[in-house]
Amino acid sequence: MYQDEYGRMWEGAHPFTMEMIAAHAPGMFGVYQILYPDGASYQVAYIGIATGDTIRGRLTKHRSGIGNWALARLGIPSDFVYVFYRCDGQTAKQIESYVVTTKKPPFNVKPEYRHFIPSISVH
Repeated sequence: MYQDEYGRMWEGAHPFTMEMIAAHAPGMFGVYQILYPDGASYQVAYIGIATGDTIRGRLTKHRSGIGNWALARLGIPSDFVYVFYRCDGQTAKQIESYVVTTKKPPFNVKPEYRHFIPSISVH
């Protein structure tokens, strides 16, 4: 389990490999993060939401090079891990917006992410 600074318990961390995605990522909606080790802790490399596709579906697409162009170019993907948090679509969008705004993950590269305004409430 991975706990964020707001006390939410995220499931994982699992190696960012096709085998581990197939074995552990749920066929449900929510939000997920791809993390990289930074000493004894992790840093967010990418955060995404799964509201039209499942968490498993989105992670599979990222790992196979479909979707986020920057994330598809990871040097050694197995050095990264993923975590996920099952939630409704609105909560997923709010969590993603807040993390993109405050942590500025390097692989979240959409132009509209440059000017996000942090939400005053976090779910």
